[in-house]
Parts: sequence; structure tokens; C-alpha cells
Amino acid sequence: MKKAILLMTIVLLGACSATSADHQPELMVSAASSLSGAMSAIETEFHNRHPEINVRFNYGSSGKLRNQIQQGAPADVFLSASAEDMNLLLKESFVAKDTIVNFAENRLVLVSAKTIGETDLRQALENATSRIAIGEPASVPVGTFTKNALLDLDLWDIIEDQLIFAKDAKQVLSYVESGNAEMGFVYLSDARVSQKVETLIDVPMSGQEVFYPAGILEKTDNRQAAEYFISFLLSEDGQQLLEDYGFANVEGET
Repeated sequence: MKKAILLMTIVLLGACSATSADHQPELMVSAASSLSGAMSAIETEFHNRHPEINVRFNYGSSGKLRNQIQQGAPADVFLSASAEDMNLLLKESFVAKDTIVNFAENRLVLVSAKTIGETDLRQALENATSRIAIGEPASVPVGTFTKNALLDLDLWDIIEDQLIFAKDAKQVLSYVESGNAEMGFVYLSDARVSQKVETLIDVPMSGQEVFYPAGILEKTDNRQAAEYFISFLLSEDGQQLLEDYGFANVEGET
């Protein structure tokens, strides 16, 4: 009899544990690929504070992630490298307007796998003898920012024939690291996580600001968990982790 009671108790406890696990929130975050390094550190610290919330990341270019969301892909939070992609989702009522906030800022840099001993952007590009990698301007924020900056500096025509286009900033970095491109334009955050390239020159942005907005999806079933996550991004600790990976502190600007 005692064995039967003990067995029943174990079964009930197991059922309670399984029920608790079944109800543990799983937060799906669609994040721009340039955030992957920082998000790995942020996920660890966020989980320490909210062990009841599991966070999963889906990385890609902001345009690709926007398309996925528009086509019904599961997501609770969108972390974009482009205000334009966030605004398109807002216009189509995919993202809750009152949740959108800038949580990070980035900047463009020219990188190479070798030291070239040149600090002037124009001179460095004019001396390039091989391919120069940039993001695809029509679909990738880092490519759009790069093309606009080069046009403003009257440098686009000089290097246009040498350009090789990439699907996102990570692929630009890969082209440079592998030697398929002599140089490349990436975000500082991407350059910081690579041990194979050197950050050569900051790229003047002529008033362009590379803000990263966060937003919560209208149809999320995990609104509270999503709010906790964005609050952590904006917290002092969250901002410090982002800064460690090359992002600038924006203090929740909208």
C-alpha cells in the first residue's frame, strides 16, 4: 500500500513538473544578423534574471526577417537594423506602435584582413586592387547605408566595378576573412567580433544614423516576456553588453 501511495506521489509530481515546463514561455526573437554576437551574451544574462523564460533567436538581414514576419513566420520580438523595415511592419499592423524603441546604434567601418597603412578612405579605396565587399543596397541595411555614404563622398563611381555584393553584414565579413574580397564595409559591431580582420577607417555617414529599433509583434502570446526582454535591452546592464560588442548607447531614443 505504501509503495502504491509513493508511486502515485511520484507520478503526480512528475505531471506537475511537466505542466510547469509546458507553460514556460518561449520567446522568439527575430534579430538582425549584426546583433548575433551581442545577443549571445545578452541571452545568458537575461536568462539569469528570468530563468522562467526561454529565448530563441532567428537571425537574418532585416529585410529578410520582415518578409518572414509578413508571411506569418512565428516571432514575438523584432530587432531590426533598419527603421524602414520596422516602419513597414508598423504600417501593416504587424508590430505594436507603443512598443517600438531604439535600443542600439552602430556605425560603418572599412575592414581588411591585412594592414594597409592608410587612414584616408578615398586613398584606401583608390589603392584597392581587388574586390570590395558591401551588402546588397536594395535589400540589406548595411548595404543601403554604405551606398549612400559612398555617394555622398563621391566614391561610388570609383569602386563600383570592383564591388561584390553580400546578403548581410556577416557575409561581407566572411568575404573579407576568406580573402574573396580585399576590403569590405561592415558595422563596427561585426568587426569587433572577428579576429581575422582589422578595422581600418571609420566611414563618414553624412547625417545618416544607424539606429536599431525593437518592437513587439501584435499577435504575440508572450507580451509580458517580450516586455521583460526589451526592458533588459534598455537597462544599464543591457546597454553595457551592447557597448561591449561595438554598439553605442542610445538610452531608449525613439
